[in-house]
Amino acid sequence: LRIGTGNVEFAALFAPKPQGMNTANDWTRELATKGFPQLQRLYALLGAKESVMLHRGEHFPHNYNAVTRSAFYTFLNREFRLGFAEPVIERDYEPLSREQLSVWNASHPAPPEADPEFERGLLSRLAADIDTQVKRQAATPEGLRESVAPAVETVIGRSYEEAGDSEWRQDEKAGVAGAVRMTGALVNRTHDEEVPLEWLHPEKWSGRVVVWVDRDVPLVDAEGRSPSPVRTLLAAGTSVVAPRLFHWKIGTEQPVVANPREFAGYTYGYNHPAACRSVHDLLSLVRFLRTAKVGSHPSPTEVAVAGFGDAAPVVLAARALAGRSIDRAAAATGGFRFAGIDDYRHPLFIPGAVRYLDLPGLIALNAPHPLWLAGEDRDAVLLQGGYPAAGPDRLVVARRDEADVRESAAKWLVDPAR
Repeated sequence: LRIGTGNVEFAALFAPKPQGMNTANDWTRELATKGFPQLQRLYALLGAKESVMLHRGEHFPHNYNAVTRSAFYTFLNREFRLGFAEPVIERDYEPLSREQLSVWNASHPAPPEADPEFERGLLSRLAADIDTQVKRQAATPEGLRESVAPAVETVIGRSYEEAGDSEWRQDEKAGVAGAVRMTGALVNRTHDEEVPLEWLHPEKWSGRVVVWVDRDVPLVDAEGRSPSPVRTLLAAGTSVVAPRLFHWKIGTEQPVVANPREFAGYTYGYNHPAACRSVHDLLSLVRFLRTAKVGSHPSPTEVAVAGFGDAAPVVLAARALAGRSIDRAAAATGGFRFAGIDDYRHPLFIPGAVRYLDLPGLIALNAPHPLWLAGEDRDAVLLQGGYPAAGPDRLVVARRDEADVRESAAKWLVDPAR
């Protein structure tokens, strides 16, 4: 909820309606100098400078004590013109009894909240209801575009249009067999991010670029040789660029914020998940390829992306957001599903990914653009509003017994008619 924003901006959304707040000896202690002055300026801009109030209370710990409550009562007294003498001091009162305060009684018994099976059943019913609604939206191309696509964009945390401005920083350049090899980084100035890149550029360039996203197969091995799929691309005049994704840098577990209470929200409520940052990496790269020149070379006429292993979900998500800016995409998923992740520190854990139809939802959002897919059963991934509505030639699903999915993907990328 607070990724790229915070409580002061949330408070600003309420302007120009009356709003009061207080500080304490906690994270709010600097509000008087950082946040509240900006809120005052916003309220003044809207002609309501006196409608925002701050009560200073840094000498108290985090609280809602009698002093703070008095400030709140006084604020309400003024805004609602109640006519009480100010400051409004809280009077003694007779607390209600437990019986008067209780929701549940003999006539309205409490649900069996102590029963784990009751909670599992309740959550299951809620999830099934939401799943039904999302699937109903995904049944048409319009529903996918209007409901599911914005949700996925929110989950990922960045759109293609928001990818930002990047530039290529070259560190090394050398000739290899039939190509020029460059290493360096894509530097995103808008978001202060860097994506390490390795680049092979053929002697005779066709204008096509393939972003090859593969943790296990490098573009060039220690002996300076490229694997067969990369040679296939280079032989067709294709420039091949390999990014090192963010989630590859963190190891086997996503880092979490330091907090004695183990809770995923402390990390994911304030930070993009590692896999989302990998999607951001690809969006930055595709945006750069589409809009910038590299040395004396013009922008490519065609941009394709291929992902294998744990890069496949990232590629499918990036393509879902980039749309036609990626001419063709290939993904070998190995049957991966976000629902199979059982640890919130898994490098591919993304809150909300399962809610919006898991990997088949991302595949459907690739429609109607050409997609080559391996590791999937065609019927298992075909959501009605996706590729069935796009036409039979838009989705190619490799056979389960495909011997070399990388080679097959490379051949399809340079010759989609295969």
